[in-house]
Amino acid sequence: MEIAVDGWRAGAAERELARSLPPDQLPRLTDQQRSVAKKLGIPEEEYARSVVAGERNRDALLIKTERLARLIEQRIEGLGIGAHVNRVTLRTVQDRFDVEMQINGRVLPLRIEESVVDDYFENGSKEAEERLGHIFDRALVGLRQ
Repeated sequence: MEIAVDGWRAGAAERELARSLPPDQLPRLTDQQRSVAKKLGIPEEEYARSVVAGERNRDALLIKTERLARLIEQRIEGLGIGAHVNRVTLRTVQDRFDVEMQINGRVLPLRIEESVVDDYFENGSKEAEERLGHIFDRALVGLRQ
């Protein structure tokens, strides 16, 4: 199964941590990053801090994506159907997960709003759990073995 995060973003905690780093602990920017910083009119040190913040948050986003993939796999196993998850990608700009499942030799794309997943994992929301259940059930209509 492939797990991916397309794009990046940084939360307040990651930005604060990056601001607290001394300049000698910041990563050296690539030529491309320096060019982007210049085009945006951002000092290189500030841009390097945003890179640090984004990388730290990227790990958290990757873990969230992995958790969703495991949840979907568990749901599939619970249904006893011959399906598996090929890929789960978090699209940070679109605030959604793109899931590719395979069932009965067919590829099935599925989109899930990131806010529903957050509500489920972070708050244990029963409503979010029900919404996810409905999303999975609708995706599998007519495709069960």
